[in-house]
Amino acid sequence: MKTVHSRLPLMIALLPLVLAGCATQGEQASAEVAKPVASPPQVAAAHAAKPVQPLPAPTDLETKYGIQVAHLVLTAQGGLVDVRFKVLDVVKVRALLANPANAPMLIAGDKPPLTPPHHALQGAKFSQGQIFYILYPNLRGAVQPGAEVTVAMGEARLGPVKAQ
Repeated sequence: MKTVHSRLPLMIALLPLVLAGCATQGEQASAEVAKPVASPPQVAAAHAAKPVQPLPAPTDLETKYGIQVAHLVLTAQGGLVDVRFKVLDVVKVRALLANPANAPMLIAGDKPPLTPPHHALQGAKFSQGQIFYILYPNLRGAVQPGAEVTVAMGEARLGPVKAQ
């Protein structure tokens, strides 16, 4: 209780400054609201959903290992690689990825392989047709848009897949 009473004069002294700052922020916010950046139809057109493209038929290797690389895209201004995998056969995927040494690595040309975070597949439960993702840190810009990337899981090699 004593600490609250000792801080009370300080809080009272700062209150006008806080309120003045809030008033200034409110004026700036109302000025920004008054200036529309784009009309609603333009905004809607810019953010229209892209049609979902179906996945190509799985290759023989993807069928053999029970997993398909569905999507490999750079995100976060090229700082991360978003890889989506589709489970084709639950038993094969569990057998392949049960060993942490088989965690999917990305190999792009002669660059060092990109490894997933150590917890990427921890506690993963796979089901038929499930699509799961792993975000890889794109160290030293190893993956560039348009690059051919191979996904390595132990002895399994899937791809090359073109990075988008």
